[in-house]
Amino acid sequence: MHEKILAASICALTLLSASAIVMDIKQVGHKAPADQWQMSYESAAASSASVTAAVPTPEMAAKNPVIRAIATVGPAVVNIDTLVMERPSFGIPDVFRGIFDDDLVFGEPVPRRGQGSGVIIDGKKGLILTNEHVIHDVIGRNGQIKVSLPNKQTFDGKLIGADQMSDLALVKIEGKNLPEAKLASNDNLVIGSTAIAIGNPFGFRNSVTVGVISATGRTLQASNKTSLENLIQTDAAINPGNSGGPLCDIDGNVIGLNTAIIPYGQGMGFAISVGTIKSVVDELIQYGRVRRPWTGMYYYDLSDRAARHLGLDKPEGVLVAQVVRNSPADKAGVEPGDVILAVNGTPVSTSEDMLRFMLKAKVDQSIKLTIWRNKQKTQITVKLEEPPARLR
Repeated sequence: MHEKILAASICALTLLSASAIVMDIKQVGHKAPADQWQMSYESAAASSASVTAAVPTPEMAAKNPVIRAIATVGPAVVNIDTLVMERPSFGIPDVFRGIFDDDLVFGEPVPRRGQGSGVIIDGKKGLILTNEHVIHDVIGRNGQIKVSLPNKQTFDGKLIGADQMSDLALVKIEGKNLPEAKLASNDNLVIGSTAIAIGNPFGFRNSVTVGVISATGRTLQASNKTSLENLIQTDAAINPGNSGGPLCDIDGNVIGLNTAIIPYGQGMGFAISVGTIKSVVDELIQYGRVRRPWTGMYYYDLSDRAARHLGLDKPEGVLVAQVVRNSPADKAGVEPGDVILAVNGTPVSTSEDMLRFMLKAKVDQSIKLTIWRNKQKTQITVKLEEPPARLR
């Protein structure tokens, strides 16, 4: 039996849709030992400094929309360097577990450096959007974040908030007259339209690559076992160090944030969509984290046999297998054996439909479930809550 119980809680987001891509991906922040990082960075900087690019003129921009888009977004694309000090450690063989419970740590602290990209989305407040994995090493540690602008200005960055599940983070700098990039108004992208990636791959500052939107709505499983949902796929070249840099349309609007590649493929890069960005940024600004809603229901796809047994003509909806006591669903009156046919009037055919709806839902939001119970339809309203701390 292929039915698999799925948690309705977004906090347990380890599930992939049937169309999800399950494979090794590489999140494209750039990390290296101190000496190697310094060498590669210095050579990149020297190479970048050897030739000076011409400033685009209005005539150039008028003739080439890509140049116009780069001139619009480019000044707001930043380089992010991170630094933490840590002692070398090595794992304990299983045979010694019980004698030594923790990995052995020894020697003097050594620098661990990372490098990636970011984009200023609010020049007045100095807010920079980047990937969580770019600044992950400094979370909860006494690390440093350095932000460099294309105009050579350098700032100390302060972490405002980060969300590992969406791979997004906000960094703040204190500066005046900062440039900013405009987020696209929506996720309505046309396959085949121009996509422009700007970032700092391998420390090569302000690198630009151009491609097309290859697909939308992609799902990837990241190395931390979470799922990155609703991604944009592009063939614009993305490399380590591009993480956190913007993916732009031909009008210079930010349509996504470059985040991952398939390392053994060619022309397969992925960016977090602007729809996801907008929902997460608001939470990070207000709470420093993302509050995710919880229903307290566990459910799975309905089989033909179960549908017939419950009096349904076809296997539509999801079957509630368990309801956690005192959860939002329990308080609202949802019971095991109920079939969820729709949410807020939108039909639910599979557990993936339910999961995708929950990705967009908010804490304290009330949702109306159309339930099939005792061979008739009924309506139940559930007010979403944060899950208990133990489930976050």
